[in-house]
Amino acid sequence: MGQERRELQVIELPPRSGEVRARQGGAREEREYLNNRQNIWVGGRNKKTVAGTRVHRGSGRGRRKSQKRSCFGRVLRLLFWVIGILVLAYVSIIGILLYRQKHPGKVDFDALQDSRSTSLTGVLGEGISLEQEMQALLERNGEAADFVAGYANREEYLGKDIDLSEDVREGEVPLLMQWDKRWGYESYGDSNIGLSGCGPTCLSMAYLYFTGDLKGNPREIARYCEENGFYTPSGTSWELWSTGAKEFGLAGAELPLDENRMKDVLDEGKLIVCSMRPGDFTTVGHYILLIGYGEEGFIVNDPNRRENSEKCWAYETLKGQIRNLWEMNKAP
Repeated sequence: MGQERRELQVIELPPRSGEVRARQGGAREEREYLNNRQNIWVGGRNKKTVAGTRVHRGSGRGRRKSQKRSCFGRVLRLLFWVIGILVLAYVSIIGILLYRQKHPGKVDFDALQDSRSTSLTGVLGEGISLEQEMQALLERNGEAADFVAGYANREEYLGKDIDLSEDVREGEVPLLMQWDKRWGYESYGDSNIGLSGCGPTCLSMAYLYFTGDLKGNPREIARYCEENGFYTPSGTSWELWSTGAKEFGLAGAELPLDENRMKDVLDEGKLIVCSMRPGDFTTVGHYILLIGYGEEGFIVNDPNRRENSEKCWAYETLKGQIRNLWEMNKAP
């Protein structure tokens, strides 16, 4: 028996207007979703999407970590640069110091002469004028009378050329006075060389003796002291006889206060600089130069008084007045 087969025919009805709008809206949402996927962070490695764009994997927290690592790297590189610069500066300073130790005696007297100032400070402090100090010098030391009298005409001497050819003889230590008109009126700190320049004058005598270089007069050495920190409000620094002397090609070292040791130093052809307490040579502080000795005592070059330089001084007389002392010699 045959059975009649019937195929069901599906008739599609046209969509309603509301359904068309819903489908259209859904299609737009799907396209927007696919477009927005290109900017979604989903963690892991970057992969290409269907459209050929890269999907950035990882969360916002991962991006912040990457930024922190980049910032740390920049800070680390900057730190390395700073350390490198500091090391380079340190090495340069050490090199300069070593060079200056190995090459002493490089003072440029011509440069000092060009840079010097010929002005005098009118007040020494405590309300004491230079005129009052000059008068006090005259009362203490009659040898300086001509220097004090010429103070009013000091402009005739300031900054003029200085000729030491008549003062220096080979094999002899020259005797120079700090109040010599050729340099005594020149400023030295808050005072002038004539009143306060015993230190530069002593170093000048030693320099002239060991080198014979006539440019090393008290004025230029005083200027060097001022420009390189060897002048202090209390006077010439003790460092001049060790550190400062190297720049003049001289070698200085502290000595013990011992008579036999002092004589040995002088026998070796060296000189001795003494810092003096108040006594026979000063009422405040002073430098003198020991240049030899004899049976009656030590021979002194006193830059403030010729009379003191024309006699010998017993060790017993000197030892209580010596505050410190240094041997001076030409640097090897």
